[in-house]
Amino acid sequence: MGGGKGLGLFRGTQGSNMRERLLTSASHPRLKGVIRELYRQGATVGDGGTADAIRHEIATGGGVSGKSHIKKGQERLKHLKRILAEEKLCPQDILIIQSLIDDLTDALQKGRP
Repeated sequence: MGGGKGLGLFRGTQGSNMRERLLTSASHPRLKGVIRELYRQGATVGDGGTADAIRHEIATGGGVSGKSHIKKGQERLKHLKRILAEEKLCPQDILIIQSLIDDLTDALQKGRP
């Protein structure tokens, strides 16, 4: 897994390490909230994020831990775009949000016919 194009600045980071690196790097509270939702503690598929869970689901035809992550990915994608449009963000937060948007978009597009 780990097909996310946008998270190259954290390439090679797995699971809870990815979650912690993103949370440490982000400064805006709304962004940190979305990161916590996208990267749950203890996640084991790919880099531990929703985008890799979606890729796994599409590749295997089954959910992760018995759950589909596609709707969650779509909802978080909208949430990230709202934050980007509504909030005054530092350059690092903009980079993180855009990377997360790119990663989710890539994962969700792989599931389209």
